[in-house]
Amino acid sequence: MWHVGDIAEKKKCKTGQHEKMAIFNESNPDSYRSIYGSLFSEFGEEITTKIHRAYAGRQISFPKKLYTEEYINYYVQKNKTEKSPGVMADELECTERIVRRHMKESRDMESEQFEQSVKTISRYRPVYNELYLEFGEKIMKEIYALYRGHQISFPKKLYTENYIMHYVKEHMWDMTGSELAKELGYTERRISQLIKSIMDRQEKS
Repeated sequence: MWHVGDIAEKKKCKTGQHEKMAIFNESNPDSYRSIYGSLFSEFGEEITTKIHRAYAGRQISFPKKLYTEEYINYYVQKNKTEKSPGVMADELECTERIVRRHMKESRDMESEQFEQSVKTISRYRPVYNELYLEFGEKIMKEIYALYRGHQISFPKKLYTENYIMHYVKEHMWDMTGSELAKELGYTERRISQLIKSIMDRQEKS
């Protein structure tokens, strides 16, 4: 049975509890559901939570190709007199055949048409462009290297049930039900159920 003294003691340890949770997060990528655990291991908590906010509940296809066809065409047109097809193919992560095709197409393009098209060119394919704008080129290219060619399902919930239970148990004395619900992405009703379950176990032990 929980007593007032127990609650007071819990509140005194508030700072220590937060430190303990920080250690738990850093050492346990398994606290995160499926793909989020892998992202946490690679990029840490901040980027993982941002990706969760952007893609939760969605299924995202990561194309094998990083650059748009328009950008490849622009790059070939701009560099064809200074770089070989092989070098451009390596830089654009495509085949020499594709580069040569764009070289041929660019010969048929008027200079004015080319300059006009440059203004509307998007360098990266849509999902990579989103990641580039949010996280910068380095992180975007790391995600591209990890997941290109794959279709990834991003769960709505960020954390595993075990982590949720652990977090609620640690913080149910120093956070309100609404604060816990907001922090963990659950309803207040679900948080109340978890607290009741935890307290029932404590009473039986």
